[in-house]
Amino acid sequence: MTDQKTIEENQPDNQPKTRFINWASVGIFFSMLALIIFVLAFGYGYFGLSRVNVKLAAMVSDLQSSVVSHQNDVAALKKSVSEMQSILQKAQEFSARQEQIISEWNVAQKGNLNQWQVAEAQYLTKMADDYLQFSYNTNTAVMLLQQADKTLQDIQEPRLLEIRKSLAIDLANLQALPQVDVTSLYLRLNAINDQVDQLSLPVNPLHANNQQDAPITVPSGLPWWKAGLEYTWQGLSRVVVVRKNGAAALPLVLPEEKIFLYQNLHAQIENAMWSVLHRNPEVYQASLSRAARWVKQYFDQEVPATKAMLQNIEELKKINIQPPTIHFSNTLQLFNHYFVQTKQGQ
Repeated sequence: MTDQKTIEENQPDNQPKTRFINWASVGIFFSMLALIIFVLAFGYGYFGLSRVNVKLAAMVSDLQSSVVSHQNDVAALKKSVSEMQSILQKAQEFSARQEQIISEWNVAQKGNLNQWQVAEAQYLTKMADDYLQFSYNTNTAVMLLQQADKTLQDIQEPRLLEIRKSLAIDLANLQALPQVDVTSLYLRLNAINDQVDQLSLPVNPLHANNQQDAPITVPSGLPWWKAGLEYTWQGLSRVVVVRKNGAAALPLVLPEEKIFLYQNLHAQIENAMWSVLHRNPEVYQASLSRAARWVKQYFDQEVPATKAMLQNIEELKKINIQPPTIHFSNTLQLFNHYFVQTKQGQ
């Protein structure tokens, strides 16, 4: 700069002055301008690209939701198709069943209606056998056998003669069985069980003796040592009491043992009630015998409640609760033989 100014000062005034441009500064200016323009362009492009990415992400999310919705629709459609196939299969089965029923009815109209009645009689006989073996209900079994025989009355077929004969034998044997009213027997045992607590124990002679409460008296006029011995002897006789009971005397029950005696007697009566419901004659007889023995052994025999209890137990012991041993297997075999012959003859 100093040299430039010296040159300019040395030039004559009548000559124009020469201006020199600093190209380095110009380059730096344009470089900064280009950098600013590039940064602005890059920022604008990045902002535009971000907006495009956001739009693409939204479009992808919508597409995924649409795909899931279509998949759900396809699954629902498959389920509907499966249900329709199941309904169609059931309809076909129902139609086939109707065709079979119509076919059987047509066959029955041609003369095989009697087989239906024989099958009904066989079913009634099976029900009677089940009632007799599992619930010991003889009344229901008799009613079912009578209905089975009534069903076969209107069928004029010689092959049914043996079946009806076997039904008559089973019915006669069943009616000959002793009838056991389980409900009445159970209620009688329950009434006896309620009366157990009313039984009274024999009076304890030790408690009935009130002499121990009387004061000790010593005869007057005795020497002091004899009076002391007499007083001591009377005191000891009240502490230890020895009594002799006959062979028929009832054993004494301590007050703290009384509750266990009543509970055990209740348990025996309840065992008898259980055996009635389950038709177990061994447990029934054993429980009643043990209860009667305890009543005779521990309770006062002169009290009316004890006498009534023993009388009721003896009456119940005479009842036979043995379950029936009759089976209808012979009649059921005749039914099976009848249907085998009928099938072979077709």
